[in-house]
Amino acid sequence: MKILDHKQVKYCNLIRRQEDTIEYLPGLVFKNKMFVKDKSFPREQQKEAQDYGKMQFLDNKGQMEYLLLEDVTGVIIWRESNEVEIWTNNSQKNRSATSDLDKIIDKIRSEKGVTIKNRRYRLKSYPKCFIGSELVDWLTKNLSISSEEAIKIGQQLIDKKIIHHVHNEKEFKNDYLFYRFYIDD
Repeated sequence: MKILDHKQVKYCNLIRRQEDTIEYLPGLVFKNKMFVKDKSFPREQQKEAQDYGKMQFLDNKGQMEYLLLEDVTGVIIWRESNEVEIWTNNSQKNRSATSDLDKIIDKIRSEKGVTIKNRRYRLKSYPKCFIGSELVDWLTKNLSISSEEAIKIGQQLIDKKIIHHVHNEKEFKNDYLFYRFYIDD
């Protein structure tokens, strides 16, 4: 098991083909291997996360690699998977747009990005989420774009299964609504 910082990996969207369906998954690539999320832990439980990762590695007799990834939201265990492939679009224009979107995602999730934290609303707790209007404000300031363009980026993130509303509403809104990255689920 390797312990890494989120800056050492590349986040991506993966797909798993099953009979006649396609499942979209958050994933990451490290040293040309693809990893899917196995389990999340709060930052305070880093020791438990390490123990869990070691146990999984040993249970699989070292046949599968595990990563412990620290980021602003906590500690996530990722496991190597050969059953997935990177989701791509065939057109060059979309590939370039996806690359730009990946760069934006990296900035959003960085320490100077949008505040991702546990939040409460009406006595219910929502872990590892951010507020839609704060994302729009952050995008307009950091990318020098209009609110309308920022909302379009938010919607792209939903459409590409990168983020979701905590109650899975389909539209991204510039409002006090909670959204979460799929990799933080």
